[in-house]
Amino acid sequence: MIKGMTGFGTESFSFKGRNYAVSIRSVNHKFLDYSLNLPNGLFLLEAKIKKELSGSLLRGRISVQLVMPEVCDREPLLNKKLLFKYYNLINNISKALMIKKDIGVSDMLDLPDVIYFKKTDQYYNRRFLALFNRALKRALRGLLVFRKKEGAAIHAELLKSIGKIEQKLKLIKARLVSIIEEQKTRLSHDELKEFLTDYNIEEEIVRLEFHVKTFKDTLAEKGSVGKVLDFITQEMQREVNTLGAKFRDAKASYNSVIIKDEIEKMREQLQNVE
Repeated sequence: MIKGMTGFGTESFSFKGRNYAVSIRSVNHKFLDYSLNLPNGLFLLEAKIKKELSGSLLRGRISVQLVMPEVCDREPLLNKKLLFKYYNLINNISKALMIKKDIGVSDMLDLPDVIYFKKTDQYYNRRFLALFNRALKRALRGLLVFRKKEGAAIHAELLKSIGKIEQKLKLIKARLVSIIEEQKTRLSHDELKEFLTDYNIEEEIVRLEFHVKTFKDTLAEKGSVGKVLDFITQEMQREVNTLGAKFRDAKASYNSVIIKDEIEKMREQLQNVE
């Protein structure tokens, strides 16, 4: 069964009294593309997250976000050694120039690198990472359920369209036989021969029937078939255009237009098939 590319999955967890949520969104895309919105401490996990997702997803633009409370992940520290070096340097300058030393604590703290920040390691905590990984897997399962449901709905619409195409194609074939029989009673041998040459659409009908069958067979396959199905509909579109141009009959043209319309609907649906 085909899968859609649009979906959403989310899962929450708690760590040290704070609530977090992993959310995964997916929209249609020609290839598999990622957008990760994670805190700095989890950037090193990008490769692992992508590997987890690529094991289940084949196409789509995937957005992963860790929704979290605002917490300070940087701890301010004092560089005492550098501070005393600054202090001694200022004293030496004051004595050498015989000027009064006029500097306060706030001035000292504003000096370069006296205050520096050390990142906390809360995101490297084993418990946090285990909770995050579990939430990621569950959010991914939710996304897959969403995409399967969408795929089932698209599958039903595609079958409906391909059924209409088969029906209209049969009417065109019947119309062709009817016109030929009618012309046999009206035209001479040479005129009939010329007529059959001009109105010969058997090749287009055979190819259209082949594409319809191939489409249905491919639709029943597993895996990523969206690109293949889109290619088949392009070929169908080309054949029906040729058929319509060659077979200049009002009733046949009407059915050709309906076939074209159904193919367009199918191509729109296929833009969101994995």
